[in-house]
Amino acid sequence: MRLQKIRKPIVITTAFLFHSLLIFHLLFSPVIIILASNKGIVNASFFSFVLIFLLSLFFGRAYCAWFCPGCGVQEIVGFVIKKKAKYTKARYIKYVIFIIWVSAIITGYLVRGFTKIDLSYGIENTPFERKLLLTLGAGLIIVPLALIFGRFASCKYICWQAPFMILGKKIRDRLSLPGLRIKTNAANCRKCNACTLKCPMDIQVMKKVQCGEIVDDECILCGNCIDACKSKALFYSISTPSKPLN
Repeated sequence: MRLQKIRKPIVITTAFLFHSLLIFHLLFSPVIIILASNKGIVNASFFSFVLIFLLSLFFGRAYCAWFCPGCGVQEIVGFVIKKKAKYTKARYIKYVIFIIWVSAIITGYLVRGFTKIDLSYGIENTPFERKLLLTLGAGLIIVPLALIFGRFASCKYICWQAPFMILGKKIRDRLSLPGLRIKTNAANCRKCNACTLKCPMDIQVMKKVQCGEIVDDECILCGNCIDACKSKALFYSISTPSKPLN
């Protein structure tokens, strides 16, 4: 079974629903949660980001590829833009953004405290025009970056959610906990490089096949490499790390 025939319809549908219903900003906006924290309000996006982190302790970054509305936009863009964003040091920009962003949220709660839970904060009293701008804001960032740098540029370089999952995955691997991974069978590898060519995150997959597992912070477990490999050298596995971390 080709995984992309399952994954792409799911993630594209997610993107369509979240954007058309104007709720993307309510659950994932990096702006609304800062505004909420400065009023001491625990809003819906607070729980969304906590949930994303907790899920990453088992699923790693699979959410990115399978359910993230932003990834759905990337897949739609991919019908037109074929160039991939390069695997460069620019990927560290997202960590700088993450640190500044999380610091702003924490500061807000330290100053205001936790006064109440309001899951609808940011949607009930927000004018339609602002909802539209906040919801479509992700697309207004994703599309230009894809045009300039290639597909998945925003995921790779500036995504404010990715560090949550990378941190969760690192904790999981440090503790050698079982989780969803892409394992490899080096003996089956024909060194055709098809896996690397199909990787949307521009990871040098073939070079990692010899390690027994695809270990890379940018791996979103999309399964493109698994589909591309005709010799079945890559496969999903619920398991512990191939090599325990020291």
